[in-house]
Amino acid sequence: MGSTGAFLETGGFKWRGWEDTGEKLCGLKVLKKETSNSNESQSLPLYSNTPGTAYVLLDEDGNFKQMIQYGEDRKPEYELNYGPDDNKESFHLHRWGNGKRQKAEIIASKEEGIVNQGLYNKFKKFLKGIDL
Repeated sequence: MGSTGAFLETGGFKWRGWEDTGEKLCGLKVLKKETSNSNESQSLPLYSNTPGTAYVLLDEDGNFKQMIQYGEDRKPEYELNYGPDDNKESFHLHRWGNGKRQKAEIIASKEEGIVNQGLYNKFKKFLKGIDL
């Protein structure tokens, strides 16, 4: 995890305050910030030590917040988020291309219901604690 050489010989990692919680969601490691600072970004890191892996971030109540799938180059391929986008709370997908995060594709929201059935069916397993 991370590209700063922070991989620990014990098999874990330590990178900019991130730690493995020991939990898994849908078979993926759940990470958390070691300290919570409201001024810091609460998004997952943009690089992974392990090519082709994915990590999950839950909020302080244990509800889904974010998942990032990393490619073989250890950079994001896509990310799932539950939270605000364009001032609207939604479950949405950002694809990554050429190192840039693309505009969100809304999957579902409380106001609109399911917007993209295909993406919803593929990713609904991550909606721990989210009621749409």
